[in-house]
Amino acid sequence: MYEQIYLWLSTQFVDNEMFVGVIAASSIGTVLYLARALPETLWGMALRYGSVSLEVDNTDPGFDWIKNWLARHPYVRRSRKLRLSGRQYRIDAGQSGESEGWDLVPGEGRHVFLHKGRPVMLNYWIDEENSKGRFLRQHFHLRTVGRSQEFLRALVTEAAILCTEEACVQVHNWRDGYWELSCRKRPRPMDSVILPREQAARLIADADWFFKAGDWYAERGIPYRRGFLFSGPPGTGKSSVVLALASHLGKPVYALNLASVSQDSVLMEAFAQVPQDAILLVEDIDAIRIAKKRTGKDAKKEGAQGLGMATLSGLLNAIDGVAAPEGRLLVMTSNHPEHLDPALIRPGRIDLHEWFDLMGMDEIRRMYLRFHPGREADAVHFARSIGRPISPAELQCKLLAGDPSGPREVGGELDSDAVEVAMTPAAAE
Repeated sequence: MYEQIYLWLSTQFVDNEMFVGVIAASSIGTVLYLARALPETLWGMALRYGSVSLEVDNTDPGFDWIKNWLARHPYVRRSRKLRLSGRQYRIDAGQSGESEGWDLVPGEGRHVFLHKGRPVMLNYWIDEENSKGRFLRQHFHLRTVGRSQEFLRALVTEAAILCTEEACVQVHNWRDGYWELSCRKRPRPMDSVILPREQAARLIADADWFFKAGDWYAERGIPYRRGFLFSGPPGTGKSSVVLALASHLGKPVYALNLASVSQDSVLMEAFAQVPQDAILLVEDIDAIRIAKKRTGKDAKKEGAQGLGMATLSGLLNAIDGVAAPEGRLLVMTSNHPEHLDPALIRPGRIDLHEWFDLMGMDEIRRMYLRFHPGREADAVHFARSIGRPISPAELQCKLLAGDPSGPREVGGELDSDAVEVAMTPAAAE
């Protein structure tokens, strides 16, 4: 049989020119294919066994670390493929404490640069398929030579430290399934929020202890979670205290608007994506229907409504259910805590309830001194002229109206006596 095949092939090679042409063309094609595929195969093997890579997308806080790090890398100044990043907030000397700036970062595609003497290959792309509306799913892919992770770990650490050194409080908002860095706030000193002294000290001590007490919770088998409820009349500084605490502790703030959450599963995802060592803020919780006191009819409606709306049971599970995250401080604010469902604010979910009252004489005097340092006699006179409890927001308006360097017009009705006192020559020089 083998001899017959050999004789047939020999005959074809001698007598059949078409057969010879087909064999020759196939051989040439095979050689060309191998010549082109072999380098790609060798290159792929070299990348697989001789390099280490890191991928991060913009649903992770680390994406902003890398982006800010790249914006400050010398490579950006000589790159010819750039992208404008206009969502950065920088500290300036303005009244608001923040201004919108811009940065240039590497544009979409591949980049190669040196960092500390080692080549780094960067690939940035936008995943159009998984982008939703204004949310663009963005990816950074970093690769460097070597087998060890240490170089990339050091790079990420450098990027994270760079962000923390910018001396600002990062504020994130939940949007379309991920936490977006919305702004960077100027740090607010704790003493800029005028509270009773013992209350301010209590809040600082409690929050500071919590973020250092991970081992203490683990030793006792207790879920590493803590909840604060800040309640009181409008304008008494509840949200300002959160920013001041975040500034004092060096923690980011994740602000969740419950009204924008449509389902329990989305609510659980929002809570779960808050990283450890962060403050989760839910403002005006009493204004959200699902958080209010329930009747028997309300409970039946909640059980029957199904998808399309978050429920109180979903909120409770997100706070301290089996799958609830740990290591973050939950802060809820409320103008009317008596309207909240008892299950929401029971011990274990809310561990510290702080009431923020209107300002008394001592607090008014201290706020005056924030505007006019060293004018103790005028501060006492000003506090007496107010003559009633007042919210910090209203008092601030009065002080701004009496400050020559402040705004010339302040909306709302002001007590003329108080403004006159604040504008005395002794106070305003």
